[in-house]
Amino acid sequence: MDSQIEEKKRPEWLKWTIRVILGYAALLALILAVTIIAILITFTFIVIDSFSETTRLGLISEQYLVPVSEFMWKLFTWLIPGL
Repeated sequence: MDSQIEEKKRPEWLKWTIRVILGYAALLALILAVTIIAILITFTFIVIDSFSETTRLGLISEQYLVPVSEFMWKLFTWLIPGL
């Protein structure tokens, strides 16, 4: 018995459309994850500063982490139309 399983061929445009949509969603997820992590670290630094009565970590977060989180959030909102 010679049985062959015929595969359904999906059109190439459908494959590439799905790939582009999934890539776009992955990019948005990555940008949002980086933004959330930067905001979380900034908040943690501020809480540590309030308990330790210093301002070193707060200055570091304001100098480096706040601009990164602001840029990433602007990029995220720019990539989603209508947001």
